Amino acid sequence: MRDKHYHHNIQDLYTNMENEINYKYGINVYSGKYAIEEMLKGIKLATKAIRLSYGPKGLNAVVENEMYPYHEVANDAQTIIQAIYTEHPIQKRGLGFLKELSDKAHEDSGDGRKTTCILAEEILEAGFKSDLTGIQLKEELDKRIPVIEQKIDEQKKTITEAEVEAVASIAAESKEIGRLLAEIYQKIGKEGIIIPEASNTYKTSYSIINGVRFSDAGYLSPYMVRDNEAIKDGRRESKAVYEKPIILVTKRKIERDSDIEKIANYCIKENRALVIFTDDMDSNVASRMVATHRAKVLNILIIKAPTLWKNYVFEDFAKVTGATIVEDSSGVNFKNIDIGHLGTCEKITTDKDETTIIPSVDFTDHLVSLKSDDSNDSKLRLSWLQTKTAILKIGANSESELSYKRLKTEDAINSSRLALKDGVVEGAIVTGK
Repeated sequence: MRDKHYHHNIQDLYTNMENEINYKYGINVYSGKYAIEEMLKGIKLATKAIRLSYGPKGLNAVVENEMYPYHEVANDAQTIIQAIYTEHPIQKRGLGFLKELSDKAHEDSGDGRKTTCILAEEILEAGFKSDLTGIQLKEELDKRIPVIEQKIDEQKKTITEAEVEAVASIAAESKEIGRLLAEIYQKIGKEGIIIPEASNTYKTSYSIINGVRFSDAGYLSPYMVRDNEAIKDGRRESKAVYEKPIILVTKRKIERDSDIEKIANYCIKENRALVIFTDDMDSNVASRMVATHRAKVLNILIIKAPTLWKNYVFEDFAKVTGATIVEDSSGVNFKNIDIGHLGTCEKITTDKDETTIIPSVDFTDHLVSLKSDDSNDSKLRLSWLQTKTAILKIGANSESELSYKRLKTEDAINSSRLALKDGVVEGAIVTGK
C-alpha cells in the first residue's frame, strides 16, 4: 500500500481511465512546491556531509564497503555521495541529480566535486526561493558566469612544477605525497602522466618511464570500463585498465563477427584482454562485443581513433604496440591476419577522452625517423610519443589506510595538474552551514 504522506497518484491530474492504467504500472507524477522542496532535501542529504569534509580542516567519513575490510575512511565527494541512500522517491531524484553533476564536474576538470555540489545547492535553493523557472535561472547564471570568470582570472597566480608541493600537500593531506608529486612534475613536466598504484610495502615511492598518450582516443562504450584496482578499493570504475593485452589495429571496417573470431578465440585461450583500435565498425558487431565483455566471456576494449591526425595516429599506435595495421597497403586483411600481426604493451589505460600506453616494444627507430624530419607534423607526433610517465607506488600499513591514501593521492594529482595548467587562487571558501 502506498504511503499517502508523500505519494501523490496521478488520479489528481488525469482521467479515471488513464489513472487505472498508470496505477497498474506504478506511475506517479510529482509537481509544484512539494516536489521542489523534497528534491532539494535529497540534495542536502549529500551536501551536509560534503560541507563537513570540505577544506584543509575537513572531517573524514567512515562509509560501509562490501569488500574487506568492509568499511572505508574517506572525505572525497564521490565516495560520500555514493554511500548516501534514501528510499524517498523524490529525494532520491535530487540525490541522483547531484551524483550526475559531481561526475560531470570530474569528467570536465578532474577536480572540484565538492565545490560543484555546494554551489549547486546554493544556486538551486536561491532559484527556488526566487520562484525562477529553469530557463530564467539559466539566463541569470549565463549573465554572471563571465563576470565570475573574469574575477578569478584577475586573482589567479601561475605556479611552477617546484611550487606545486603546497597544492598537492593540501589535497593529499600529506607533506610526503606533496613533496613526491613536486619532484615528479619537475622530472616529467606539466604534460607528464602520473599513475597511482598500490605498493607491496608500507613505503611510498615512484619510478619514471616513457609512456605514450593519445588524446581524443577514448573507449567506444562506457560499458567497457574495467579497473580491478578501483573495484578492490571500492571506487567507481571510470577507466579500462589492462596489463599485457592483445592489440588489433585496423583501418578496415569490422563488418561481421567472423572478422575477429580467430583473434577472439586466441585471446580467450591465452586469458588476455582484446584491445581493438579502429575508426569504423558495424554497430551490431559492436553491440555484441559489449555484450560479450559484460558477460565476462572475454574482456574487450574498443578504442575510437581520433578524427584529427588519423593516419598519423594509426601509424604511431601501431609502432608503439608492435602491431601491423590491417589495411590494403600492408597486405593484411581479416582473412590472412595472423597472431604475429597483433601487438601488445605493458599496460593500457583508456577513459572516455584519451588512451595512455606503457609500451613493451622498442620503437626507437620510429622516433629517430620522426626527428630526422623537421616538419611541424613530426614535432607534434614526437610530443605525444615522448610523454614521460611516473608510476607512484602508494605504501600503507593496512587495507583501510591504502584505500584512503589512494583516494587522496588521486585528488592531489588532479589538483596539481589543474594548478599547473590554469594557476591557483589563494584563499578558501568558508561554509558555515
